Amino acid sequence: MKTVFFSTLLFVSLSFISCDNNYKTDNQNGAEDTSVYISEEPAKTYDPQNIDPAAPVMELNLEAQGNSMDVMAFSTNEIRVKNGTTVKINFRNTATDAAMKHNFFVVKNGTIESVAMESNTAGPDKDFIPEDKSNLLYTSKLLEPGQSEEMVFAAPPVGIYQFVCTYPGHWQRMNGKFIVE
Repeated sequence: MKTVFFSTLLFVSLSFISCDNNYKTDNQNGAEDTSVYISEEPAKTYDPQNIDPAAPVMELNLEAQGNSMDVMAFSTNEIRVKNGTTVKINFRNTATDAAMKHNFFVVKNGTIESVAMESNTAGPDKDFIPEDKSNLLYTSKLLEPGQSEEMVFAAPPVGIYQFVCTYPGHWQRMNGKFIVE
């Protein structure tokens, strides 16, 4: 009788475990069970305008510098912000040459070249903002020399992103890492 009871209990327990598809296990070759819950809910879409009024503000200064293609650059090649903050970047184009127009895009990691090429196609009438925005997290307006813009947006989710100037011919020199910790 005990054997039947324990066998039934074991069968029912194993049935519950094997039917639960919300868990991922790595239990091959007798390895320790390291079950990890996998959510079936879709990931939330990032919206830079969804600013939490109670979030701390991280204020930074960023300059687009240089009066020729060979020396143009952002004043930094890495921006670090904290998760859950509101990012405030005081962006200034310090150039004096009329040809040195600049913008600032935060894009998904590894997409700066494709975003830059799509931005060229969009052209000045669209502020070099491409139709396909799937790789864009934030975009500024195009700044003429001497202009500035205060950019305020919610920090993206934790991860490594990139920033880039998409004005034609600038992306190769004017780019960097945008890190959310």
